Amino acid sequence: MTDTGHRERPEPADAVRRTREVLAYRNRFVDVYDDEVVFPSGTPGTYLKIRHRDEGLGVVILPVHGDTIGLVRTYRYPLGRPQWALPRGFSHGADPLVTARTELHEELGIPDAEFDLLGTMTPDSGLLAAEVAVVRATVPTTTPSGPLAPDEVTETRWLTLPELWRWIATGTLDDGMTLAALTLAQAHQRLPHP
Repeated sequence: MTDTGHRERPEPADAVRRTREVLAYRNRFVDVYDDEVVFPSGTPGTYLKIRHRDEGLGVVILPVHGDTIGLVRTYRYPLGRPQWALPRGFSHGADPLVTARTELHEELGIPDAEFDLLGTMTPDSGLLAAEVAVVRATVPTTTPSGPLAPDEVTETRWLTLPELWRWIATGTLDDGMTLAALTLAQAHQRLPHP
């Protein structure tokens, strides 16, 4: 037993075992590790891992107003192009609903909403050691109350579900975090009705 009272689970046979943790880089948001590992075959190697430094979960927000869903257009530096997606962000503390409220205001200019935690997901478990909360926000208006975060969001759109499905089918909306959040919302039957 660990000091938290939980039973330790035996390591699965197919686990990649870390033999040495190697911090390769750190900034105010993340720690990047290039750990030395042993693969299930017994072959030694290395494995990259990125861990968020903040307490709490990051969030992706499903903003809903009537029969529309709010999206933001953000330049994604790693891709070298803008991308449409649901609003999201790093943790602003232990409570994911506080983070959701902050990010909704920063990215869509909506100061308040009714929030509902739908669940969590792992956005890229091959690289990121992180869970992200998926939060539905029922918003009273689509009119921003102030300027958006200009270094992040370049444009916003409110789409009906049929328009959103068209954007996905044509590749206009290809953000994996957004696609996963929409899948979770669909599984909970929390998407707006067309």
